Amino acid sequence: MAKSVEGWGKAILLALCLALLVCLALAAGGALYPSADGVVVLTAKGATVDASNAAQGYVMVRHKAADKKIKVRIIKGSENATYDLPADDQYDTFLLPFGSGKYKVQVFRQVSGNRYSSEGSVSFAADIADDALPYRYPNQYVDYTAASAAVQKAAQLCAGLETDADRLKAIRKYVTAAILYDYVRASTVQSGYLPSVDDVLREGKGICFDYAALVACMLRTQGIPTKLEIGYADKIYHAWNSVLIDGQWLRVDTTAEANRMKVSKYTLERTY
Repeated sequence: MAKSVEGWGKAILLALCLALLVCLALAAGGALYPSADGVVVLTAKGATVDASNAAQGYVMVRHKAADKKIKVRIIKGSENATYDLPADDQYDTFLLPFGSGKYKVQVFRQVSGNRYSSEGSVSFAADIADDALPYRYPNQYVDYTAASAAVQKAAQLCAGLETDADRLKAIRKYVTAAILYDYVRASTVQSGYLPSVDDVLREGKGICFDYAALVACMLRTQGIPTKLEIGYADKIYHAWNSVLIDGQWLRVDTTAEANRMKVSKYTLERTY
């Protein structure tokens, strides 16, 4: 009897080890989450920049509590992107969208209204092996965690699917059917608005920015690099996605698909 129990113990242990290996394999090809590892930490007055994972295509920035608004600018050569940064001493994730090279993170503090002054800057090198890598992580515009309902929904939709093309098809079909366009939000949205993917999923409605953020969240957590892109659809300010499938970036506009909106020309301004 003792041998039998011992045998069962070994079998259970083996099963647990195999399950762990499967989970690790799935994680390696699926969702990636940022971390501030404290290996490369740079400071600029009230701001802290953790560039420990710059090779993964992102940095994490935080700012101590302040009575003025804070902005952060990610710069590489002549290219740059500017974001609002909450002054709450909590890390926000920002992608490095301009490929490998020397980056500068510049921090600005509000003087009054739309006037800002430079608070300082830090520089670091980023050797990013794969330009698509930043688009597999959450960031300030495509914000989610492993516990997010949108992440769990994506896993449910894609269970058993073997190809990225099939996963894209499943998520695209779901979002275009489940999410309604929110005309009230579209007419009242304020500058600085950021999507909440779980709110969009729960409410079943959103604007183009929400559609694109939800699609990016769902696909990124399935291991598919996905850009959230902002610019113009013809003459309308708009948001959509570009998705890497079989080595090619494909434009996916679930807002247009869900609302039978025809677009002749897309003009890209920013990528997140």
